[in-house]
Amino acid sequence: APPASSRAKLRMSHLPRERDFDVLIFGASGYTGERVARTLSKWSMPGGAWATVRWAIAGRSQKKLDGMLGGLASPPTGVVIADTSDEASLRAMSARTHVLMNATGPYRFYGEAVVSACIATTTDYCDLCGEPEFIDRCQLKHSDAARTAGVLVVHACAFDSVPADLGTLFTAMQFPPPALCAHADMYHVVSVEGSPPGASGHATTFRAAVHGFGGAGETRAQRKALLAKLEEEAPGSSRPPPPLGPKLKVAAGPAWQKALARYSFLFPGADVAVVRTSQRALARQPRRAGEPYLTPQFGASFTVASARSAAMVALAGALFNALSGSGWGRALLLRQPALFTLGAFSDEGPSEERLAATSWKSVFFGRGWSDATPDSPPSASFDRAATVLVSGPEPGYIATALMFLSMARFIKEERRRLPIVGGVFTPGGLVGSGGAAAITALVDALRAVGIRFEVEEALHAIDDSRTQLGVWGPPAAARSKL
Repeated sequence: APPASSRAKLRMSHLPRERDFDVLIFGASGYTGERVARTLSKWSMPGGAWATVRWAIAGRSQKKLDGMLGGLASPPTGVVIADTSDEASLRAMSARTHVLMNATGPYRFYGEAVVSACIATTTDYCDLCGEPEFIDRCQLKHSDAARTAGVLVVHACAFDSVPADLGTLFTAMQFPPPALCAHADMYHVVSVEGSPPGASGHATTFRAAVHGFGGAGETRAQRKALLAKLEEEAPGSSRPPPPLGPKLKVAAGPAWQKALARYSFLFPGADVAVVRTSQRALARQPRRAGEPYLTPQFGASFTVASARSAAMVALAGALFNALSGSGWGRALLLRQPALFTLGAFSDEGPSEERLAATSWKSVFFGRGWSDATPDSPPSASFDRAATVLVSGPEPGYIATALMFLSMARFIKEERRRLPIVGGVFTPGGLVGSGGAAAITALVDALRAVGIRFEVEEALHAIDDSRTQLGVWGPPAAARSKL
């Protein structure tokens, strides 16, 4: 972090400027972007969640943007035309808003030019990116410029990965000193009422994952360069905080989780990479006296309810891994997303009926000690536990819009709570830098719009008969079905 005098100057340079909009949604005519715009149009109505907001929709097609207007509950303050291939248009667009919300993916292809434009025009930026390659690239190439400009660049402000990142912080906060949370083991649970028609997700999300797997070698090389850069800046900063207690082991799956009565699999999304990025950032911040330890070991899994579903997930995963390793296999996956995901992703995306019937919760099992410090953790077994739930409506589009807008509003209205003035962040690294007060402010904002943070079991002495996790394989009665 820059010295205090430099931070003060940067804060002065980032005092409210005269801009046309508080937030601008770029890529508003896309499937997810339109969902975000519809949500904000409701918030901006008189008596709405953000009635005073000045906002704009933006994209490259005037026709598509104009066509959206009839479906909005209230009109935007403005409509802006910009194209990722036209740098001048991106700068003109970003210069008009305080916060630019980028919903144009895949980000590995279309995101970097938007980040560059925001830094050049001292505009704060956030996105929906669940692509670790792009997050690493921005940290490697743009963090210095963003810090110098006093610009916040915040990635993964959606289901990837606000529940995981903020949920880990919220779980850790249930262990007030002298207690300490050493493990935060998370399980995503998605529920669908009935049998509504349509896919669960849009094919754009699936295609981004295919490209991500195809560029795994490039991602590893880039991460190596990023970690080397961090290490050069501050020795030790390339690594997350040292693990406390035994290593948190996450079953690849299928694993029967007795506490949930569901089968779990290692979560293949960005959650682990995002939380690790946040924890590296928090490790560089001075520890706040009297506040909880915020960087426990983290594990991420997703779950299914039946042996049949577990078998289908295992089959689809094996097929994806086999095909994504070669160019011709990735071409097949990109052409036929519905076929290779057993209908889970399609170019049409979820139907309104499916969206309405779907909900989600992320269950966090926190474990640690009743009396410990990170500098000298006990050698004894954990003796305290807590269970936290983060939940809401359909995660990929409805809850994502709520989380994305809440993060943009936090950046716009609450950045003065933070000891940092610029740089490239993931949500937990940004919000956690402000300690318990900033975390609570964002949690309260999310609760106000329908994303619940609940303590299912407050801190208590461990009784292993209550919470049995990570039991490998299905129960005996279900093995024959698998």
